Amino acid sequence: MKRRFLMMAGCLALVLTTACGNPKLKNGEEVVVSVDGKQITANELYNEIKKDYGYSAALNLIDMYIADKEIETTDAIKEEAQTYVDQLKQMAESYEMELKDVAAYYIGLSSNDEKEILNYAISSIKLSTAIENWIMENITDKEIEDYYNENYSEKISVRHILIKPEESDTDGKKALATAQDLIKQLKAVDKDKLEDKFIELAKEYSDDGTYENGGLYENFMKGEVVSEFWDASSALKDGEMTAEPVKTEYGYHVILRKSASAKPALNDSKEEIKTAIKNQKLDDTSSNIQYEAMIALREKYKIKFYDKDIESSYNEFKDSLKTEEK
Repeated sequence: MKRRFLMMAGCLALVLTTACGNPKLKNGEEVVVSVDGKQITANELYNEIKKDYGYSAALNLIDMYIADKEIETTDAIKEEAQTYVDQLKQMAESYEMELKDVAAYYIGLSSNDEKEILNYAISSIKLSTAIENWIMENITDKEIEDYYNENYSEKISVRHILIKPEESDTDGKKALATAQDLIKQLKAVDKDKLEDKFIELAKEYSDDGTYENGGLYENFMKGEVVSEFWDASSALKDGEMTAEPVKTEYGYHVILRKSASAKPALNDSKEEIKTAIKNQKLDDTSSNIQYEAMIALREKYKIKFYDKDIESSYNEFKDSLKTEEK
C-alpha cells in the first residue's frame, strides 16, 4: 500500500447523540444514563470524555474539514480509496477476522461498514495529499540547490557483473577470485568484441537483476548508486573496463562503461528534486514534518478554540514539538 494513510488525529469519531424522550433534570440538562438512582447528564458525559479524547476528536473534525477544503475528491482518489478498502477486506478474509478489527489495526477506525471505511480512506488520502502539497510548497531554494549539488551529475550508462559472496564465503575471497577471473577473460578479448563477451559473461555469472540484459544499467546519477560504484564508473572512459573488481556492500563488480550524458540543468530538474526532498522528509522517522504541516494548515484556516481545556492541550502539543526540535 504505497499511500501514506494517516490515522487522523485521535482515530476516534466522538459523537454524542441524545434523544427527544430522554429525561431531563430541573435545570434542563438531559440525562443520558442512570445507575442506582445516580443520573449522569450529557454535559457530564461530554466533560468526562473531553478529558481524554476531546482534544484529539476536535482536531479530527478540523483536519477532515481542512482536507475537504484543500483537496477535491477526484475519481482517482475514490478509486485509490476503494482499492485500499478491498485490500482490507481481503486481509480480513485471509486471516478470518472481522473487517472492523483489520480496519482498527490499519487505519484506527473500528467498523464493519464498508461505506464508512471508504469515506474515512478518502478523507485520509485527501489529508495526506494536503500535507504533501504543503511540504512541496515550503521547500526552499537552498534545499533544492543543495540536493542538486549533492545528487545530480552526468548520467552514466554501464554494463556490469556482480559477484555476491556465498554464505560459506565469509571473507569474500572466492567471490573476489571469480570477479578477477572474469576480468582476465575479458582482457583477453579483442576490443571490438569486448562488449559481446561482457554480455555473455554477465548473463552467465552476474548476481544482479540486470543479468538478463547483459548487465546493462543505464542513465544513473551520483546519488542513485553507492559511492564505490559511482567513483569507479565515473573514472572510466567510454569503452573502458575496470582493471580490478570494485568492492561494494553488495559484493564485487566488474564494470564496462558505455556512455555518459551531460548533467541535467537545475531549472529542468526542480520539480523532480522537490518530490525527492518531500519523500525524504516523509520517510524521516525522526521528523515532525507532518505535524508541522497540519499546524500550518490549521493556522491558514484561522483555527480558534473556545474551550480552554482543548486549547491548552493543543498548545502543549505544539510546545512539545518545539522542544523536540532543539
